[in-house]
Formats: sequence, C-alpha cells, structure tokens
Amino acid sequence: MVQQLRPPPEPVSPVVVAARSVPAGAVLRSIDLRVDHVPRSTAQPGSLTTIADAVGRRVGAGLARGESLTASRLVPRGTLDGLPAGRVALHVVSADPAAVDLLTPGLAARVYPSAGGPALAVGATVLAADPVTGGGPMSLTDAPPRGVVLSLSADEADAVLAGHGSLEGPVTVTVVAAPG
Repeated sequence: MVQQLRPPPEPVSPVVVAARSVPAGAVLRSIDLRVDHVPRSTAQPGSLTTIADAVGRRVGAGLARGESLTASRLVPRGTLDGLPAGRVALHVVSADPAAVDLLTPGLAARVYPSAGGPALAVGATVLAADPVTGGGPMSLTDAPPRGVVLSLSADEADAVLAGHGSLEGPVTVTVVAAPG
C-alpha cells in the first residue's frame, strides 16, 4: 500500500465577494453577493465576512465578479461614519455654489474667508456635498446656496467659525481642493 503524505489543509476564512459585476454607486443587495471560503493567508485584509454587513450599503467604486469586498469600498452610512478621533464635522456654505460640484467626499481641502485672506483651515477633508437644487450643475445664475460638510480638527473648526465674518447666518467661505 502506497500513501501520500500531505500537509494539513490551510485554515480558511469566509470572505464576501461580488456574485456579479456591481456598478459604482449601487446599493448592495443579497443577490449581488456571496460568501467564499479562502485560505486565511490569501484573504484581503479588512474583507467583510458576512453578507449582512454589506446589504443596503452603497459601493464607492464598481466591483468585478468575484472581487472581495472590504469596508473601505463602501460609502459610509452617514456623514460621521469613520470620522477620526479629534475631528469634528462642520457644514459651510460655499461662496461659489458651482464650485461645490468640484468637491467630492474624501478630497483634501483648504478653507478661506469669502472676503479673502489667509487660510482658515488647511487640513480639511470633504465628507459630503450639498446636492444640486434649482438651476442644475454648474449653473451660474440664480444658484441657491450650496455647501459641504468638512472634517476638521476642533481648532480649525473654531478658526473657520471665527474667521468667516459675521456670526449670524450660515458660515460662508471659499473651499478649494488641496493636494494630499
């Protein structure tokens, strides 16, 4: 009798993968997903392990069939999801409503007083942008006020609130994309 010696099988982990191609921005349904069991050594770090963790969540970028799903691929459930410790969220109104179309969640930004002057905040991150209402994207006439929700340090938020001018009414500033 001849026997083969084999090492024991490698332990496996459950990993949620796309059951089919999913376009960017889609809200995930259970039929979009399946659980595969892959060797632990090949599981992508941060992979979701249950379909329930993903159903109802929106994907930030498209998924190819069979691609594993990580939490970082999902759009946060709310504006404050994932806000780092020591950061605050602040809604500011853009002095130029059309410029909001250029500011997408995750983008690094700088905040300036609408009247001009040095930056009030240099380490801001865009969390969300107000939707277009009325005149349509990039409308230059009769554009209603629009703004963004920014993640800032508490000190930067204080500087923005103190430096935007009047403490009455909305915080109106100029927000520009920044490298980083």
